[in-house]
Amino acid sequence: MSDASLMPAWCRHDPDLAVAKVQVYDAPDAADRLAAALRVRMPTANRYAEAGGIMLAAIAPDEWLLIGTADGLAAALERTDAALRGETILTLDVTHGLVALRLEGAAGTACLAAFTALDLRPASTPVGAALRTRFGDIGVLVACTDDAPTYLLLADQSYTPYLLHLIGQSVCLG
Repeated sequence: MSDASLMPAWCRHDPDLAVAKVQVYDAPDAADRLAAALRVRMPTANRYAEAGGIMLAAIAPDEWLLIGTADGLAAALERTDAALRGETILTLDVTHGLVALRLEGAAGTACLAAFTALDLRPASTPVGAALRTRFGDIGVLVACTDDAPTYLLLADQSYTPYLLHLIGQSVCLG
């Protein structure tokens, strides 16, 4: 990421994160089978669950993101394919098309508040929340990963310069 020098200390690039999209068509028990294969409880809408180094985020009906290390993601996709064999399923590694940023602490929260419409109070966006929203003018996924708070922000990698520009502007606003 060439513009990493533009990031404030509370924002860091997470280059080791791997992400895949899973979509299942016309399989009423797909969520239960997927959860069992990944050994994780199935998250409700706009939430994620985590086990064994893999986050499973529910992003739409019968659509999930798997997030973890490259090796963990590969193993999770193998288990997913085995559990849902015979179903109409799409599994797609989207790692190289995304940028993953971690926004931390009060400054990270202020940055998100400046460029999203999310209610970031812990009661509305607790640890485990995974929400699709807009950051400035682009669509992103924001997941609250701990009480610090730390937020994982996933966006199309082509928007990286724009994201870093907005993050830089939030430093000026604060």
